[in-house]
Amino acid sequence: MVFDSNADWNIPHLHFMVDKTTPGNFEATLLEFGLVSWSETQDGAITSLVKQTHSHILAVMKGEGFDRFIRTVDDHVMDGFWRNYRKIEFTLAREGRDLSHEMDSRLVRAIKAMLSEETKNFIREIAKDNAERVVAEIDRILSLTPSTLTYTEIKAAA
Repeated sequence: MVFDSNADWNIPHLHFMVDKTTPGNFEATLLEFGLVSWSETQDGAITSLVKQTHSHILAVMKGEGFDRFIRTVDDHVMDGFWRNYRKIEFTLAREGRDLSHEMDSRLVRAIKAMLSEETKNFIREIAKDNAERVVAEIDRILSLTPSTLTYTEIKAAA
């Protein structure tokens, strides 16, 4: 999870896990801050966790600020969850399906597609400008009559 503050401070990438509980609900846990939300659907649990995280971050920044974040991530309460998170990530990585690479791949593909389209548009713009210049030059040359040509222009054209 990424939180953009539009301020002069940043929050590092945050990590969360979603578990299916025995009654069939979904529980989303933010590993850095120990925040937990639940819902009857996976998306609902994630959405609720995102809203809760947003509110939490803003409240902490209005109060104690980063010192509280640092104390929270240093208290080891979430070590068991982190251990499970890493175990899941490495189990998936063994099969080439780890979340980190999947997210990076999605981002890289999106960036490449965007850059590819921007590059194409840039080339089209250059080609359009060059084509317009060539057409203008041809029109200028065609508009010249033998009486308006100077020796220098004839020599340059040759």
